[in-house]
Amino acid sequence: MSNGPVHKPIRNRHVRGKLIYWYERDGRREERGREWFMTTWYPDGQRTLRAVSEIDKGLAADRIVTRDVTYTVDRDRQPLDCHIRLHQDGQFLGAGWFNFRDGRSECQTWGIPAGRVSQCIEGTPPSFGAHAITCDATHLERFDHGRPEKVQPARGVYLSSPEHDGCSGPMLFPINFSIEYVGRETITVDAGTFETDHYRFLLEGSLEKEHPTEELWVTPDDFICVKVYVGGYMNASFELAELETSI
Repeated sequence: MSNGPVHKPIRNRHVRGKLIYWYERDGRREERGREWFMTTWYPDGQRTLRAVSEIDKGLAADRIVTRDVTYTVDRDRQPLDCHIRLHQDGQFLGAGWFNFRDGRSECQTWGIPAGRVSQCIEGTPPSFGAHAITCDATHLERFDHGRPEKVQPARGVYLSSPEHDGCSGPMLFPINFSIEYVGRETITVDAGTFETDHYRFLLEGSLEKEHPTEELWVTPDDFICVKVYVGGYMNASFELAELETSI
């Protein structure tokens, strides 16, 4: 009996983890939220991020927010599609599907109190903010380290909500900002010690006055969030507490 060729199975690569949202007050840290995430890299180069976020009352606003996100980008890290579902204070708020193809950005959503909303806008964004903390790192993938500028503009980006905790819509909201690369740093969190790239979001116009500065430390290749710090009235750290990889 002859043996046929041995076919190597096609395998996806996965990373799973958990972030803890810490609120800083009077020298003490209080847990005010948590986020479970899983990222899958497919053999065709696409990547899907799934995240479940729980935001406790008092972190960004006087409400409890639960958000489910499933967000996919292509091999060039351009947004493809995203689904977001929101609950506020334990009650359904809204759900939306986003599609970024064929030179258009589309949103189909149903929520309270707006009901059914359809959006179709010419052009596709370089990145999309779905408001999970782990999704914030996807904006950083557009930073060109081959250029000498340490501050680079991010133009034509869309968010799913203008609220600081993402608790509205979800719908398409345009935003322009800049990204500053601070440098390579080694930091330690509950999940371990990691070599990271340190960035800042530099907001513009009214957003600069309304939203505190956000700083991010991510792994250089996979852009896994190790730590995020938001100052101002939030004074909160979002830190990697657990990390599991499989190849």
